Amino acid sequence: MANSPVQIVLNTNDFIEALENKGGGSSKDFFADNDLAFIGHRNNLQKQLSEIKNLQLTSSFSKISYAKVTLKPIALAKSHRPTSQLFKRDTAPIVGAGDLGELFVELTPEGVNTINTAVGQAETETRYKENKKNGKLEPNPSRLRSEIGAIQNIIPYTASDKRKFSVNEALEWFSHPQSGGSYLVELFEAPPQRQDWDLLSTHKFQLFKSFFDRLESIGNGLVVSRVITGSGAAVIFGIKLEKSSATPIIHLLPATSSFGKSGEKKQIELDAGKHHELLDFLGQHPLVKRIMLPPIITQSMNSHPVKRGDVYDVPPIKPENSYPKICIVDGGVSDIYGDWIEDRWDLISHTDKDESHGTFIAGLTIVGQTLNGDAICKEVDGCKIIDLDILPIPSKYDNYFPRPFQFFSELENAVEDLKSRTGVRIFNFSMNVEEHASTTGYSLFAQLLDKIAEENDVVFVISAGNTKSVDMRREWSNDAFEAVKILASSRNDTIKKPAESCRNVSVAALNPPNLEGVIPYALSNYSCRGPGLRVGLKPDFAHIGGSGTIHPEHGHGLLSLDIGGKIVDGCGTSYAAPHVAKTLASLDHSIEGNVSRETLIGLGVHHAVLPESLNDKNLRNITKHLVGFGVPNGSDEILNGNASSITLVFANRIINRHKMSFKFSWPPSLVSNGKCFGHAKLTIVSTPRFDYKYGAEFVRVNIDAALRQQQNNGHYLGRLKAIYTPDQGDGSLFEKDQIEHSFKWSPVKVYEKTFPRGVGPTTNWSLDVEYLARDGVTIPADGVPFTAILTISDPNGEKPVFNDMRQMLQSLGVQAVDIKTAARIVPRV
Repeated sequence: MANSPVQIVLNTNDFIEALENKGGGSSKDFFADNDLAFIGHRNNLQKQLSEIKNLQLTSSFSKISYAKVTLKPIALAKSHRPTSQLFKRDTAPIVGAGDLGELFVELTPEGVNTINTAVGQAETETRYKENKKNGKLEPNPSRLRSEIGAIQNIIPYTASDKRKFSVNEALEWFSHPQSGGSYLVELFEAPPQRQDWDLLSTHKFQLFKSFFDRLESIGNGLVVSRVITGSGAAVIFGIKLEKSSATPIIHLLPATSSFGKSGEKKQIELDAGKHHELLDFLGQHPLVKRIMLPPIITQSMNSHPVKRGDVYDVPPIKPENSYPKICIVDGGVSDIYGDWIEDRWDLISHTDKDESHGTFIAGLTIVGQTLNGDAICKEVDGCKIIDLDILPIPSKYDNYFPRPFQFFSELENAVEDLKSRTGVRIFNFSMNVEEHASTTGYSLFAQLLDKIAEENDVVFVISAGNTKSVDMRREWSNDAFEAVKILASSRNDTIKKPAESCRNVSVAALNPPNLEGVIPYALSNYSCRGPGLRVGLKPDFAHIGGSGTIHPEHGHGLLSLDIGGKIVDGCGTSYAAPHVAKTLASLDHSIEGNVSRETLIGLGVHHAVLPESLNDKNLRNITKHLVGFGVPNGSDEILNGNASSITLVFANRIINRHKMSFKFSWPPSLVSNGKCFGHAKLTIVSTPRFDYKYGAEFVRVNIDAALRQQQNNGHYLGRLKAIYTPDQGDGSLFEKDQIEHSFKWSPVKVYEKTFPRGVGPTTNWSLDVEYLARDGVTIPADGVPFTAILTISDPNGEKPVFNDMRQMLQSLGVQAVDIKTAARIVPRV
């Protein structure tokens, strides 16, 4: 059949309309008809508040303290948050969050008194009102009683909440050269520059002064510096004890100087007594939220490449051709690729680098299809490489990066510079972070990759990570029950940091096809798995990474080149990532002008397919944590469909109090007896605001899409389900279920449905893009970027869906053109 190229809708602004303000629901009484229990609960909260005040009045640091407010599991929704009557911004502001339903609140003795008084004023008897529809009496509590009932407890935030490791564990961790030797200390609030301290309240002035005065008293060799800044960034300081006679150094902003290769290297102070003193103080001071050990950056552990052939003659670039570009963030790429290497960062000296890892990755993008065939490497050979050599051999790491997170400062500078020089937007990041077992939550490295990607309009493709050899699973089984048993018995195979990054994508590894002894396209036995975080899917994709079980003749079944140009084989999620990177780079290259990050990621996700070995309904609840959205099709297949389907792309921004609503008619060839048949798939990718102070709730705006069919009463009914939704229900009852099953708060969502029996009663449909903001959050003035992708198709591949829809769009005045050339006439693709 003829090609039906992806169509981008140019006039999406015509479909932006005001969002109806439905208002919040009525307050819920969590103690309806159980007034004695409510009185006991109220009294207990007042007792907890009094205990917090007593601790404040005896503190030697400040009268300000922080408390942990835990909500009941059934009170996680925005409408139940206790911020209207109790924890008001001017009395006791919410300053962050931890796990789901765990809020952090800033308190003063005066604020505690105000809250305690309010709690005592709530009515102690259940109130009722008549339901106008059915005449029944329903609980009708005051907002105050409802908020009190939503709270499980209010307890002080103490040293046990801040640190989960011992001094001895810290000293052992600091013995690794790659650690950098700094504690990472998160604060509840960012201290202003000292010249502005006169603007602080008395309590707040004492909070900051007591913190830095006590730090300075630790003595010589103390180095304190802010790690990252920016909108939504967690307040992180690196605190290091060095063997030095220098007086304490404290920077309230990130230091900008770079030590580089010639910087002075200072030894870490390993005196246990001094570390005890520092950690005890940090645990006691109310300003401190978390104390963490620094992560260690490594290349994703892979098999050692084994020679499978002689030196391969890398073909030269053809000047008349144009090629996609990928930046390989690694330890360097060998010169064997000649002119394919367009640019280098050249940070690491030749004696301090190991180029074998980056060279194997580059080979998969340049000559991968010739060496492995198109069943493994879907994109045609040829790719320009930008070599961002940033990772030295482990013994030399602290020569280059002596300060905490200096690695990422260098990465940030490199990405900005290399993009401006070469235009590259896809960065292959086949490195992972080893964190101490005590570290939990969304990693700082993921936060930094988020920031770099968003500010530079690039995408990092990150390897999901490999298990250690002792933790490799048994090979995948065709029997679903046996496969579940294999996963249930596996240990230490959780996705590696920073692959949970929500602004970027991560890739798991699959077995190659045509290799005896392993199931084709099954999850490789070394590939780490999700879930990686509370929202969305991680990993996002899967691709061929080589078999962990070695075949006697074909080895791992994935071929590339070593630093001398010889053909070698290997395996690892490091080698799965470049396949996805090549597809995204090829999409970026094939589309004229600047294509948005949302569209690039969306096209990959929308056209991803589950491997047959994992497409079993009995595995549905675990497949998403193994391969995410699946294996993306090749770029040519993505951009050129067939006549029995149409793919429409809507790229725009959600603005405050508005939504996008695109009304259309179902293609006539898929309508019979007034019912609509066929298959529909809807993907939406957005870039909402992140605020990492809010823990599991760091995504502050939920951008959602729905495909709805008009009913006889004029209302529109949603027709699609989130992929992986359990058969037993739609996951819509409670907040935690919507997060788990319906992608709520995830920046990437996919919905689909097949209508084999048809759905009615009309052929009028609407594609709607809407938003929900967290309590107290407003949409930024410039809106939230999104791309929505809708495909309507005939599962039998027969009906002329593309032509039907094109004619319908023209009759509606919808301007739609081939996405590959749309940049000529529209600013956002």
